[in-house]
Amino acid sequence: MGESQRLAIGWLTLAGIVAGCSGVALPPLVDQQSGFSASTTPSPSVSSGPAHAKAVQPYADSARPDLVLPGTVLRVLDGDTADVQLDSGPIRVRFHGVDAPENSQPLGKAAGAYLATMIQGRMVEVLPVDQDAYDRIVGVLYLGETNVNAEMVRTGYAWAYRKYLGALAGDADYCRLEDQARVAGFGLWSLPVSERLPPWEYRADKRNGGRTFTDYSDETAENCIAAMGQGPRAVRSPTLAPSVTPKSGCPIKGNINSKGERIYHVPGRGSYAQTEINEGAGERWFCSEDEARQAGWRAPR
Repeated sequence: MGESQRLAIGWLTLAGIVAGCSGVALPPLVDQQSGFSASTTPSPSVSSGPAHAKAVQPYADSARPDLVLPGTVLRVLDGDTADVQLDSGPIRVRFHGVDAPENSQPLGKAAGAYLATMIQGRMVEVLPVDQDAYDRIVGVLYLGETNVNAEMVRTGYAWAYRKYLGALAGDADYCRLEDQARVAGFGLWSLPVSERLPPWEYRADKRNGGRTFTDYSDETAENCIAAMGQGPRAVRSPTLAPSVTPKSGCPIKGNINSKGERIYHVPGRGSYAQTEINEGAGERWFCSEDEARQAGWRAPR
């Protein structure tokens, strides 16, 4: 099946899902050869203003489709997924073009909490883009004129999801916002490199038992834009060497086993002595058991 056929089928599916909503129209797709949308769409602006500012507007007021999916946010699941109540019923929306840390990653719960403070219980509009393998609507969420997807990247609570960027005019601005957040040290970009695993690699490594990750510290907006729609970055940095010396006053080992389970080990118990900590793979040292549990680790069974 060609790409054009796949896109056509996807849009027919979305049309069926939203048919029960009054006044619904789908956004223009990007022409896969020219890189521009079928209709003329002004270039969105990038802002570095305060929280909830109009950071990126893939559709300016004059060009944004008149008909979208209006609804109320029922629940925020994490930093890039929310349940929205439409007139036709509830839907689950996976934010287009962004990828927030998983809840079990550093800053993951904080990203979800930040998103909840912004949209929980609020009236929003959903701009459908696609439907994923989990039957979620992939879309852009708007709170008034604020592009919520872009706001998560601008504040450092989400990454530009390179693999899935390029479907909408203005998608390159997610890369520019990520670059601004990285330079400013916002959110995840304030974390140590060892705790800053791209969520798509974190999920893959958890499934496959891998122990490598890509360091995006030297990434540029241009490189990100060039990688849009291309999948994971090809060049990966080597895994950092195991850390055998605990941080001062923090001797508890936060290990990740081959099944992706996060288990902490206390000195003098079980397999503490033979457990190595690889901070490059997301493993950590903790100062207390409470700290380990709050970060998503558990005691050995």
